[in-house]
Amino acid sequence: MAQRYIGIDLGTTNSTVSVANLTVHGDIEAHTLEVAQVDDSGNAIVMDQILPSVLYIDDQGYPYVGRFAKRMNGVYPKRVIKEAKRHIGEDVFWEIDGEHLRPEMVSSYVLKILKAQAEEYYSGEKIDSVVITIPANFNFQQQQATKAAGVLSGFDKDKIHMIPEPTAALIDFLNEEKKLDPSARRLKLDGGKKNLMVFDLGGGTCDVSILQVSETKNGGIDIQELSISQYTELGGIDFDRKVANELMIKLLKHLGLNKKQLKEKYEKKDILRLWGNLLDFAEKAKKSFSTKIENQLRTQQIDYYENKEKFDNLIYREMLSSQLPSELVTTLSITKKEYDAVIEELLYKEKSKQGKNIEEPILNALEHAKIGPMTVDDIDAVFLVGGMTYYHTVQDRIYEIFGRRIKPIKSINPMFSVSRGAAIYHHQIDLINFRTSDQISIADTEISSQAVVFTNTIPNNVYIDVIGADPVALLEKGTKLPFERIIEDRFIVTGPSNAKTVNAMQLELFTATSAKSIHTKKLKSATINFKKPVPVNSKLVLKVECNKEREVSVKAWLEDDETEVIDVNIGAREFTAEEIESLKVKQANINKIK
Repeated sequence: MAQRYIGIDLGTTNSTVSVANLTVHGDIEAHTLEVAQVDDSGNAIVMDQILPSVLYIDDQGYPYVGRFAKRMNGVYPKRVIKEAKRHIGEDVFWEIDGEHLRPEMVSSYVLKILKAQAEEYYSGEKIDSVVITIPANFNFQQQQATKAAGVLSGFDKDKIHMIPEPTAALIDFLNEEKKLDPSARRLKLDGGKKNLMVFDLGGGTCDVSILQVSETKNGGIDIQELSISQYTELGGIDFDRKVANELMIKLLKHLGLNKKQLKEKYEKKDILRLWGNLLDFAEKAKKSFSTKIENQLRTQQIDYYENKEKFDNLIYREMLSSQLPSELVTTLSITKKEYDAVIEELLYKEKSKQGKNIEEPILNALEHAKIGPMTVDDIDAVFLVGGMTYYHTVQDRIYEIFGRRIKPIKSINPMFSVSRGAAIYHHQIDLINFRTSDQISIADTEISSQAVVFTNTIPNNVYIDVIGADPVALLEKGTKLPFERIIEDRFIVTGPSNAKTVNAMQLELFTATSAKSIHTKKLKSATINFKKPVPVNSKLVLKVECNKEREVSVKAWLEDDETEVIDVNIGAREFTAEEIESLKVKQANINKIK
């Protein structure tokens, strides 16, 4: 059976799947598949390249993923789970009909649909290998939870590969650039190394990476990570909520009500439906403005940055759903100028009230670059990724942050570039040469012109809390991969005050900018289960390994007994056989019209 190359962008709000194939000309061609899903009415199957990452469980226990599930959020919100990616790696769950659905399980439903579509594309072949993209700044627990979701959806654990979303999008862009005549390329690499900032603003996360890109002697590409921004929960859904809240204020004013009176007058389900309608309105308004502007730019052959005021009076108008109480069914409208005024605090650091804005992660990535603090002047090009970057006001703000010196390069299609790049990466995975920048690659003169040299790094610091002493670094941000290290003389076996021996112990993990930072994020604890009772206060040795794809493993043993090495569970969620079997049964019924 021929090897199949699949890339999945598992997004917070939307997901896509792409395949990569070799053309007769020897080029790699990536193609985003249309995904079968139940339409908004719930009565028909439609094809769409975008699959909303939303799960709906109906009152008979049948699951739906995609457009119908998203629509049901405005009808039965308590039976809908969305934005699971924002919680993956955390010890949380949603309860529907007495069943606890964890983020990995929700994501596995989405992956199952995408996997099935790829298998249908290849005439029913079973596919067990895939590249799934993750935010560059995901910690190792978020990454291993994403992999667990892949396993739950039916992929082979040892054949699931991961790549940062910004890097995947860049690989797609560079793959398309290589097909062009050098004079037509938007990113010129013939002048040596270029510092490229990839700004990825998707549905739920803002991911900023600084990558140093250059051409190898034989025409391949060398990509090295210089910096990754802190994890930022900011995306299109936050823009939609901001606008929806403003629309709610407008509507209440029109009705002569305040929020308290709204709650007193209407049932909770009607208020939730109203909010869902307002969110849909906000999303559609953003897309309408983007489409109209893009059409005018192409038709009139003009530059947005020099003519942006011309579009301020664009208007979006729509009537709310007829499923609402009759007095709430009204026509709302918003202009682009009004829309931009509402989202301003998400664009400017100094105007941000909650610390969520697109400027912060850009400055963070520059400040924490591996080669030392960088400034906007050190960046040669800015590459935009993610559906929210399709909105022209975001593009203009990025242009402004960089002193209007360099115009951002837009992906050919920001919605699909990540999964396309993942599929290309999958196609090249045996050719891609992982190395640290100080290693000389024997294959540098032998690899084909299709090959990519990619250097991965640790995205954030992870520390182990030690009582009465300074925290110990388990992982250090910026460390080039792969790596391993042994930690000695820092840990002893601990237990209850009256215990002489223990069968297990926990290591408390947290992430922070530094070991002594007051701003920390607690992670799930690591657990060491000893093979036999171990005396308290015995000295413990840890061995930390992180492979080229950022998968972390930790082993432990007693200093005076190296014969018994223990695998440490570093926060991975273990699913029972019953949970897995139940999930398989339910997944077999996804998106079946009843």
